[in-house]
Amino acid sequence: MDAATAATAKHVGARLLGEVEEGSLEELLDSLKVHLTGGLSTNARPHLPIPALASIASRHHRAVRSAPPPVLSVSGRYLPLLYHLVSTLIAEPHNYAVVVVDAEGRFDVMRVVVSSSFNDPSARPGSSRGEDKARNPSCPAQPLDLRHVYVYRPPCGQEHVRAALEAAGRWMLYGAHGSRAREWWGTVVIGGGSGMGVAAASVKGDVSAGWKGWLRVEREEVPRFPDGMSVDEALRDRDRRQEAVDGAGWVASSRVGSYVWGRMCDSEVPLFYGHGLRAR
Repeated sequence: MDAATAATAKHVGARLLGEVEEGSLEELLDSLKVHLTGGLSTNARPHLPIPALASIASRHHRAVRSAPPPVLSVSGRYLPLLYHLVSTLIAEPHNYAVVVVDAEGRFDVMRVVVSSSFNDPSARPGSSRGEDKARNPSCPAQPLDLRHVYVYRPPCGQEHVRAALEAAGRWMLYGAHGSRAREWWGTVVIGGGSGMGVAAASVKGDVSAGWKGWLRVEREEVPRFPDGMSVDEALRDRDRRQEAVDGAGWVASSRVGSYVWGRMCDSEVPLFYGHGLRAR
């Protein structure tokens, strides 16, 4: 090989090396899945498209030095948050596909498109109040979007939940379903159990909900009647108070901040706590 040829080969080799991108084995496998499944993929750390909630999750994982999954570990009255999250994920502009593994049998998929107060039985499709609440931006998904929510209901027990997770993964990646044009955001696991050891880690979804979790969901508190109020004053004020109760939202609280959503006349706002201050 003469000097000119050697110089050319060296130049080409340097250019090729410069184009090489470093990546992990997981990233390589994920890239192969995208290629093989026409765009459907799972992410190691799914993106939360609700900025306030994503910020709280990021702050929590930094504070405790943990890494997802799960991105969120939810406790308390967690179903309203799951409906809100799943509805946001499958609706425009995100258009994800989502798997829900529900070992408790409590996830009602229609709640994903009908955002209603859990304390209001009249808020159902077909009633005037139900139609008004169905427009709540907390659940923006439309009925056609429900085709991209895949619900598994295994029996209770970690082995059953783990088997359902594996089956869901195979189906989403290789099955002939109707969400192949969408990206698979990840899996929500309800009632996966606490578990012990390495084997239990596989039971956790990208979002896990159960009796124990660092993000606790409760109904937003409505101020009580002031001390000293008479019965007559309370009766005169009852309509306004009922409006406040009906319009109350939900609060997902953690040590690093809280997230409020579902208010009838208010937008979703994050609440952060630090140094005695409550910023909104």
